[in-house]
Amino acid sequence: MNEVTQKLQREAERIASRHPIPEFYTRFKAPIALARRLFYKDPTVVMMRDIVQSVLQEDLGHGIFHSTHVSIDCAVLIWVEMQTLQFYDAEVERLMVLGLLAGLLHDIRREEDNHAEAGAKEALRLLRDFPVSGTEADCVYSAIRNHEAFTTPFPCRLPWIQLISDCLYDSDKFRWGVDTFTHTLWHMANHRGLTPREIVERFPWGMSGIMQIIETFRTPTGREFGPEILMTGVEIGKEIYRYLLNWCREESNEK
Repeated sequence: MNEVTQKLQREAERIASRHPIPEFYTRFKAPIALARRLFYKDPTVVMMRDIVQSVLQEDLGHGIFHSTHVSIDCAVLIWVEMQTLQFYDAEVERLMVLGLLAGLLHDIRREEDNHAEAGAKEALRLLRDFPVSGTEADCVYSAIRNHEAFTTPFPCRLPWIQLISDCLYDSDKFRWGVDTFTHTLWHMANHRGLTPREIVERFPWGMSGIMQIIETFRTPTGREFGPEILMTGVEIGKEIYRYLLNWCREESNEK
């Protein structure tokens, strides 16, 4: 990442640090801790993480940083949604593991056309060498296939597969909040060689996309907490936008 973009990203992180943490991350501390333990300790997840870490590209802001956050949030959403159902703890943890796998793999073909479909097929191929059943592999495939925004999702054949599919979608869209302005934006700008002025020109379009996502959450938990996550990002984005405008004005005056 070039020096100017790095400086702007650091400033964006500083701005974001002044804003409150969305309630989702303060209310569900226990399942977040469980999800993180499974992410870093479950043998199947660890094995998959080692594979995708060498494959995922950070250039567009959808590398291992993004996939880690999506994975953990997906597992937490699964835990929360399962609390009203009659399942044993071990069964819930197994579904959380499937959510972690789906999160790790969901952008494995990010730079291809129709990346959700392509990524789902690649996930099936990789999972052949993993200790998962055919139905569990189909669950991961279905979730990845359905994670793209502004498309009609394919119906899943079992309720628990539908649940994981919906949780992956919502956890991926959580990232349109704070992460957009502290991580994704700067990696995309660096990859595309955008100047600060070009970033400013694209800012209103990016903000409008976030607002469109707010009405698309698929789980009850996502619909309850997702809007706040996105609006926290929007408020951070507004402040970063003002900072960028001042930065561009000062740069022009220096010339």
